[in-house]
Formats: sequence, structure tokens, C-alpha cells
Amino acid sequence: MYVSRAVRSIREDPIEGEPVALSLATDDDADPDAVAAAAEDAGATVERRLQFDDLAVSVPQDRVADICQLDGLTAVETTDVIAIATGDATDEDVEFDR
Repeated sequence: MYVSRAVRSIREDPIEGEPVALSLATDDDADPDAVAAAAEDAGATVERRLQFDDLAVSVPQDRVADICQLDGLTAVETTDVIAIATGDATDEDVEFDR
């Protein structure tokens, strides 16, 4: 399973009581409801369901290691990776079709 550098850093040195928003990518064969239930059992709150049966959750940083151990995941990243980019949010010149 892929764990982003930011999540690895939080997992290794969590700030107790400080929450973090994570994106959980589920395995194609996983039951998304079972993954959501397991995430909640590990201390997360499911904030919303994303495309492809993925989940956006919030969890105290000191529980990130537990989330990374869940069955049925292919990736754990911060939710920053799911932000929608606009021309203003990029470092390069982007022209969108109008």
C-alpha cells in the first residue's frame, strides 16, 4: 500500500489531539462500507465518500498509524491531493477552455 510522505511523517511523529484529513483509496475488491466501518473503529470520522469508493476521513494524528493498517486500502494520503486545481492555484500558466 502507498502511504504518502506527509502521512508517513505524521504517522512517525504525531501531534497528540491534532486532527488530520486523509484520503483513503480503497482496493477494487474491498467493500467500501466495511472499510468505512473499520476506519471509524480505528478512530476516524468519515467526512464524505469520494469517487471510486474512496473515502475522505478526519482522524487524530495519533491514530494515523492505525488507519494505515486497515485492510482494503491501496493508498493513504492527505486530502490535499484531492483538491481541484484552478489556474490561480498552479505555479504555471494554464489556459482553460471557455
